Amino acid sequence: MQNRRIVVLFAILVVILIILASLSLIIMAVPRSNLWASSVTQIDKLHELGFDGTGVTIGIIDTGLSMDHHEFDASTFVAWIDTINNNSQFYDDEDHGTHVAGILASKESIQGRLSGINMKGIISGADFIVAKSIPRNQYLFGGGNDSTIADGLKFCIENGADIILLSMGMSPDYVDFNESSKTSEMIDQAIENGIFVVAPAGNDGQNDDGDVCFPAILDNVIAVGALSNGNALLSFSSRGHQYPSSQHPNKKPELVAPGDRILSTRVNGAYGELSGTSQASAHVAGVIGLLLDAYPEYRHDGVKNYNETTIQLFKEIFAKTSRKVGSLMGNEDEWSHDDLYGYGLIQAYEAYKELAKH
Repeated sequence: MQNRRIVVLFAILVVILIILASLSLIIMAVPRSNLWASSVTQIDKLHELGFDGTGVTIGIIDTGLSMDHHEFDASTFVAWIDTINNNSQFYDDEDHGTHVAGILASKESIQGRLSGINMKGIISGADFIVAKSIPRNQYLFGGGNDSTIADGLKFCIENGADIILLSMGMSPDYVDFNESSKTSEMIDQAIENGIFVVAPAGNDGQNDDGDVCFPAILDNVIAVGALSNGNALLSFSSRGHQYPSSQHPNKKPELVAPGDRILSTRVNGAYGELSGTSQASAHVAGVIGLLLDAYPEYRHDGVKNYNETTIQLFKEIFAKTSRKVGSLMGNEDEWSHDDLYGYGLIQAYEAYKELAKH
């Protein structure tokens, strides 16, 4: 009788082990990822065509970067500056910059897959410039100051950026920025050099101040709001305002993109989800990177880059090819726009086809 019980217990243990092993295999076969975000933006279609941002350089101005994460290839981070503490080594004392960078640069590491995570960066083939220009505990409020942000922009311009992602929203309640600030001057210089500048619309939608935040409010900057998995505007995403002087394609925000519980890299080799218009902005910057891979003549030093004219061309294409979601649904006017969803959800493949006509 005792031997029989042992056999039964052993059999139960074997079954449990088989179930656990099967679950592990399932997790590895179907890892956590941002596939939904890649699908709704059509990023996956450009990946299928072989585009990964190769040859493109993007500057990320944020809280820094934890470069020792196993999802990162150190050789792709070609330039670093710390305008806060003048540290010569990569670091991130807040975690926000590392999360934003992972959306763009992750390499689908083996360690990640073994953990049940598949982090495929939108433009993992690109080169990255990182400017740590936001102090610890301040990115939520658009921290930093005019000089540190402007110095980060200057560094990105001087090091050959094609795109600059200013992944923070400057709340006027915390930082005094305006169109005559050093930051605005450096953004103008970037535009004059044919560099795309992308910025979050801001996260003050529940305490709205009447428009998107600085620097997204500037005409030539592409302002991005944040959507949920179901294409609904997230409650915190800042609203725009239809000023009579606003002209197409510069009405704010210009676009919306996935920004809800986006999985990405964290400091100390970890992974985690964050929500925000910064995460949405990373998706738009990534789409631009894929398009510049497909059409290198539009990079900042390309033969068809005509500075502000080129920026406006891309904005017009994004407006015309965006997917009309939320309150825009059913509107057949390609220039339809509202304060919540802008011109709509960015569509990478449609923009790729439209750009081929120019």
